[in-house]
Amino acid sequence: MKLSKVLDLRGTKIAYLMLAMAGNIAMALLFFSLVDSLVARYGDLVTGLDTTLMLGIFLGSLTVAFLVAVLAKDKRGLTYGVYGGLAGMIVIGLMTWKSGLLSALVSLMAVFGGFNGGSLGEMFLRTRKPK
Repeated sequence: MKLSKVLDLRGTKIAYLMLAMAGNIAMALLFFSLVDSLVARYGDLVTGLDTTLMLGIFLGSLTVAFLVAVLAKDKRGLTYGVYGGLAGMIVIGLMTWKSGLLSALVSLMAVFGGFNGGSLGEMFLRTRKPK
């Protein structure tokens, strides 16, 4: 699929677009507060934090995009996922900008998760379509 078609907002429902963006922002804030509380509580016992952040953000963004794509049912799940991921990317970038490369990696996971979640939602809807 062409990137210009994915980024084109024609045919999208603004409410679902805002839901995808708000869901990704809320998921990122909630996940980072959870990780922050675990690090504050257990300190040096917490290892593998970079992998945890990337995987958690990817799966969270994937879930949000999947749910929005299934709710919208308008064959624009990729668009909702990518724009939701971009909103999450901005918030994550602002929260972790001092971390350098880790900030870029975790931020990109939001977009990749949104893209994959949107495409999974569209595939799920195609399999459920009555014949």
